[in-house]
Amino acid sequence: MRRAGPEGGATETNGGGLRLIRSAAAFYDSLMEDLSMAVERVRIQTYCIEHGPIANRLAQKLAELVARGVRVEFMYDSVGSMNTPLSYFYRLSESGVRVMEYRPLSIPRKNYFIVIKSMFRRNHRKFVVIDSRTYYVGGMNMGERFLDWEDVMARGEGAPAQDLLEIFDRVWEKRKKKGPGPLSIRLSKEVEALEGRPKRNNYPIKRLYVSAIKKARKRVWIAQAYFLPRRKIMKTLIRAAMRGVDVRVVVPARSDVPLVDLASIASIIKLARHGVKVYRYTPAMLHTKMALIDDAWLTVGTANLDSMSLYWNLELNLVIRRRETVEEAATIFGDYFENSIPVDEEAIKHIPLHRRLLGRFLQYYGWIL
Repeated sequence: MRRAGPEGGATETNGGGLRLIRSAAAFYDSLMEDLSMAVERVRIQTYCIEHGPIANRLAQKLAELVARGVRVEFMYDSVGSMNTPLSYFYRLSESGVRVMEYRPLSIPRKNYFIVIKSMFRRNHRKFVVIDSRTYYVGGMNMGERFLDWEDVMARGEGAPAQDLLEIFDRVWEKRKKKGPGPLSIRLSKEVEALEGRPKRNNYPIKRLYVSAIKKARKRVWIAQAYFLPRRKIMKTLIRAAMRGVDVRVVVPARSDVPLVDLASIASIIKLARHGVKVYRYTPAMLHTKMALIDDAWLTVGTANLDSMSLYWNLELNLVIRRRETVEEAATIFGDYFENSIPVDEEAIKHIPLHRRLLGRFLQYYGWIL
């Protein structure tokens, strides 16, 4: 499989320290190197960390930082990391790391609605902020299982890190959002952080996608791990294709959640029959959440185009208007297309009827997948 960038790891962009990392191994190594240079404060927020050599390596590094006076805060999601033994987090805490479990699962005696809401509203963000200098945002979790996955993590330096601290601290300190409008926090002229925090029918990442696709004139390229778009996004994609925009969607040929694969069949067929080019990526589990619009707009982060990400979870995407980074993302997309199977009429004919019917049934329950 051909990969973009040196040694299949990180793709550098010009200036600003902004780069895209495709290999989980490269991400872990880069993170460890940056952590070694921390002098004041480190914040880590992840959905899933799995116990094993990678988690142990991180725990040891964080303990070293605390020992030399660095303040370390580590936040993980209760559901995403439910298979990780509590002893791991006790180990972090005992070494001096400040640990927060996001929305621990519990069974209330009276109000079962609370536990249902808690189960569905998860913290799906994955990002790191080191001092006020270096940041990572993207789809990569932490563990050996993810080493063979295809994913993207953005690493940057400079002013954006300071603003990302505010996003982290709001959840850590349970503060209400203040400051910029509901759509995004402007980090610079070229980079914005879009905070997915659905509340009162304000769905910022959904609005971002719909707005960007409507404005597209040349291309809309989307990579998604769990592709279960609702009606508004489906209509927007189809209308873009009908007006001559090159609309492409790449999904995993086989994901780690088989029910999602089934539930997405109806949407994939509909898009393919309305001019959208759909691809199924075959070399590995595609976990990327990235979209490229025309030649100067890119978003990469943690949000899937499904109901859980758009309507329930805490998510975080970067919006990047740096042309060099957009070009590098286009190279990554080119690799995805080259290593994928197109979903055309011939491929649709070979989808068994029972899978289509089951997929259509599951599509109605996509909001919980």
